[in-house]
Amino acid sequence: MSLRNVFRECPSGRCLGARAPVAAVPRSVPRGAGSRGGCAQPMSGPFRGVRSLLPPSAAWVRRDSGGACGRGSSQGTGAPLEQDFRRDIAGCPWWAWGAEAEPRAAGRFRGAVRRRGRRQRGRPGEFLPAVRAVRGVAVSECRRPVPSCPVRPVLAMGSTPPVFIGAEEVEKHLHRASLLLPALEAALANFSAGAAGGVVQPVRTVLPVPRHGGYLGVMPAYSAADDALTTKLVTFYEHLKDSSVPSHQATVLLFDPSNGTLKAVLDGSVITAKRTAAVSAIATKLLMPAFAEVLCILGAGVQAYSHYDIFTELFTFKEVRIWNRTQEKALKFASSVSGPVRVCSSAQEAVTGADVIVTVTMATAPILFGDWVKPGAHINAVGASRPDWRELDDELMKNSVLFVDSRDAALTESGDVILSGAEIFAELGEVLKGTKPALPEKTTVFKSLGMAVEDTVAAKFVYDAWSAGN
Repeated sequence: MSLRNVFRECPSGRCLGARAPVAAVPRSVPRGAGSRGGCAQPMSGPFRGVRSLLPPSAAWVRRDSGGACGRGSSQGTGAPLEQDFRRDIAGCPWWAWGAEAEPRAAGRFRGAVRRRGRRQRGRPGEFLPAVRAVRGVAVSECRRPVPSCPVRPVLAMGSTPPVFIGAEEVEKHLHRASLLLPALEAALANFSAGAAGGVVQPVRTVLPVPRHGGYLGVMPAYSAADDALTTKLVTFYEHLKDSSVPSHQATVLLFDPSNGTLKAVLDGSVITAKRTAAVSAIATKLLMPAFAEVLCILGAGVQAYSHYDIFTELFTFKEVRIWNRTQEKALKFASSVSGPVRVCSSAQEAVTGADVIVTVTMATAPILFGDWVKPGAHINAVGASRPDWRELDDELMKNSVLFVDSRDAALTESGDVILSGAEIFAELGEVLKGTKPALPEKTTVFKSLGMAVEDTVAAKFVYDAWSAGN
């Protein structure tokens, strides 16, 4: 590349990335440095022959204080080029002291190459070795970072950045899980209708994080009925050393399905808790015995609170019991909720005689056994979302009518289903559609794994409510 082309591409010389301004070449090369005419000035490294590659008629090249080595001269005066250059750039940044001289140097370079004579006109690539040599020293010598040509992101016309809706805003617009019931019932029915229902949802991808005992789940879905497209990213960890960190954390990305633009990023923890409890409430409404008086919750985490809220809102129970491996958490739960709760010392004590049982634990081995369960009771099994985790024993699984949210997911992810070999009777959506009976007179289990389409309709609900308020 000739120097003329360098200036044509970027007059300032800075757009060449980590390169010295071209003005640094003439200002840093003394006339006594390696002239092609036979100057005896010692040269080494990248500076060998640098001066000889500059037009000798370029009178604007700074002269060394000790004299000059003209064309054809054999005198070598002045300090070595390396020392001279260090002296020039001692007042870093070099792009600052070079900037003022650049326009003048550019003009003189152009004047030099227009003069008559082969050497004065300049040949293609004549200045490139000098540019490279000085640029290399400039990068190594200067102590300050080298600025690069600014890069401006190219945005589509009229595009706007996605909004972020945090946990407080989500809670504000989704203060009751029961607000989701109509949308979730429709989504479950559409999912179970197959292609006609317009729900596209693969089984979630789960990435293990073995070093820390955690998992990352990726859950995309599209609902044609809602014209909503989302992906939820959820992490869940078995045993956290820091008890202040939730075992499950989630983020939902809401896209414009017409063009793929990211519209919103929503905190997914509140959405996950509310939509899961709402789906359990739908299953309970369909499957619980006619006269249900006792509610039992095994576990005292986030899902226990969300289930308690919607179950006490929708149903009338005379007694609510809770059990947790750590009794302190169960006592904290009982003291923080609005109604009376009985804290039980064992899971068996809590389960015995209960009409509706909710398991929301991080158990990896069964904690609920069939011989404890009252005939005709309904169980919402929410925990144990891995193929090798269990909450329910084989006896309970095989002697109950099993309902799931998704057959494919249950046969891929649920240890309760896979390891027990229990037969799936129906998806919850099939019961909502009326193609399968509910059978509330029998002992029933709803194995809830959570589906991405549930997050989709919940995220759209929150986003629409947020948009209406803004």
